[in-house]
Amino acid sequence: MTYGFQNRINIGDYIQSLAARQFLPKVDRYFCREELHAYSGPRTKVIMNGHFMRYPANWPPSPKILPLFISFHINPRRADGMLTREGVAYLKKHEPIGCRDLSTLELLANKGIEGYFSSCLTLTLGNRFRHVADEDVFFVDVLFGYPTWRTVFGSFNGFQKAIEKGDIFLLGKRDRVLRAVFGQDIVAAAEEVTHVYDAQTCPTENRRFELAERTLERYERARLVVTSRIHCALPCVAMGTPVIFVNGGFRQASARRFTGNDRLFHTINISRDGSVSASCDMNGVKRDRSAPVKKDHLEYVEALARRCKEFVAES
Repeated sequence: MTYGFQNRINIGDYIQSLAARQFLPKVDRYFCREELHAYSGPRTKVIMNGHFMRYPANWPPSPKILPLFISFHINPRRADGMLTREGVAYLKKHEPIGCRDLSTLELLANKGIEGYFSSCLTLTLGNRFRHVADEDVFFVDVLFGYPTWRTVFGSFNGFQKAIEKGDIFLLGKRDRVLRAVFGQDIVAAAEEVTHVYDAQTCPTENRRFELAERTLERYERARLVVTSRIHCALPCVAMGTPVIFVNGGFRQASARRFTGNDRLFHTINISRDGSVSASCDMNGVKRDRSAPVKKDHLEYVEALARRCKEFVAES
């Protein structure tokens, strides 16, 4: 699936689609996640992993689409618009639904839809990408919700919102917190990486998929990845790259996306007042410029791959 309906792209969406694409013998066409209802071509199989959806009025998909619901996430803010009588009937027709997180599983259970926790399909990317230790440390959109000088003073609207929310008082806090948590050596050595790009910088779907692949290749070679993006953390887990997820200031609806997957990686929780709790030995992280690799995800990898292969092979 593709995501070209917006002015900005999150390369994490394309990483999820790469995870699905590896199970397909060929790709006949791309589908925009938000326009599945409009398809009227030949009956076509689609692996329906990912985040649904921005425009719930476009749900459910066309009957011409044969779906595999695995690693499926419903945005809680869009749930009422998707789980209408018609939307529930559609999902029940294709149950059991493999849910990416426990939040989605709960939403479906409340509507009488059979589901199970599948975790994320990006956990299968270790079949293709494997960690090779290097000296690179990447900070990937760490605490991206915190205000920066650019977001506050880049426009009058941004400045006004920062005043209204009180975010202007958090300026500089991100850097201070990261230095306190990781130490000056790691922060100084880290290369800042983002998953968010202006859509015009990668105007074609092929270029976006190429960028997603190059991004994963960089994570293969990292000594340590620190991120607040779940679709950076989980691919790193898959390929065996040391990764720490930094959770700070997420609103409840966003945080629910992590439920069930948060045990698969090391986590640092940073509250709005700056207090810190970590699930790993930060003294060891500072000393080694790395983190222990967790392998809890392996219990899901085989089942994810098997279900996708069976779906593709079905006549």
